[in-house]
Amino acid sequence: MEPVLRTLFVHSPGTRLVLEGSSIKALREGEPTRRLPLHAIDTLVVLGGVDVSTPLLLHCAENQRVVAFLSRYGKPRAVVEASLSGRSQLRRLQYAAHADTERRAELAGNVVAGKIGQMAWGLRQWARSADAETSSQLREVSMRLDSSAMTTQGLSRQELLGVEGEASRRYFRAFGTTLKGASWAGRRRRPVTDPVNALLSWCYGMTHIAMQGAVAVAGLDAGTGFLHGDRANQPSLVLDLMEEFRPAADALAAKLLNTRQLQPKHFDVSVSGAVELNTAGREILFDAWHQHRSRLVRVQGRSLKVPNAFIPIIQAHNFANALRNNAPYVAHVRTVQ
Repeated sequence: MEPVLRTLFVHSPGTRLVLEGSSIKALREGEPTRRLPLHAIDTLVVLGGVDVSTPLLLHCAENQRVVAFLSRYGKPRAVVEASLSGRSQLRRLQYAAHADTERRAELAGNVVAGKIGQMAWGLRQWARSADAETSSQLREVSMRLDSSAMTTQGLSRQELLGVEGEASRRYFRAFGTTLKGASWAGRRRRPVTDPVNALLSWCYGMTHIAMQGAVAVAGLDAGTGFLHGDRANQPSLVLDLMEEFRPAADALAAKLLNTRQLQPKHFDVSVSGAVELNTAGREILFDAWHQHRSRLVRVQGRSLKVPNAFIPIIQAHNFANALRNNAPYVAHVRTVQ
């Protein structure tokens, strides 16, 4: 199997990234120059305040490297990806499925079932190491989620959004019981006023970037999704396909908090009350994300373990094949190691 390519995160304001031969060169006043061969990465993620040269952007696009720009809070802002040559037939199938109300609802149902299944799987894993009372609660919720996952076919898109919303509320109530010493009043996005939600937003942002790159590699149109709406400038398909990966992001966040790798000192509070992960905290998160992406896991239907980094790519291709073959989309299912 080919080695796992890494995601390079550059988050220090004032850094300029330029192309030097087949390497990225990072320049920052007062610091030594750093270089990294481009063949060692598959995605370049930069935060606000980091400048990327035009030759580097073009080189990445021409060599199937995704460049993603994030805000200081981890929200995806823009993505530069490869050209779309040779993908017109797949795109026509995608647009036709999107225009077919029944087919769109079917694929949206597959997406929702996959997410709910992953939420149930995650709760069962937490139950294995929880005390008896918490374990029983987590297993009960996971069984209810499994039942919900089996009811997604034959529903309209609006009905599916209702099923997904209710399942997520149950899941997040259970998720709160797995956090040790961290205050959790539920998922909140704008504004983010606690460390747990600040960390989740970052984890979801990185999951978004991973799926954005996978969708680009598969040749799909990121803006034409099936569950999410059709708002202008919204990468609806990316949002669809990343749903089943959100529980893995939740698990990473919970691990970093429960093991105290991330502590209150790693979060800053702005004048408005918004909480954000500071520079030291981001360093810890990025390192943990790399380790997570490199970890080999067993996926149902595959004889060999695969790195977590490959699963979004596999799933994007699975979705493309579902469109080509007019077949259901099947979410990935992790198995216990």
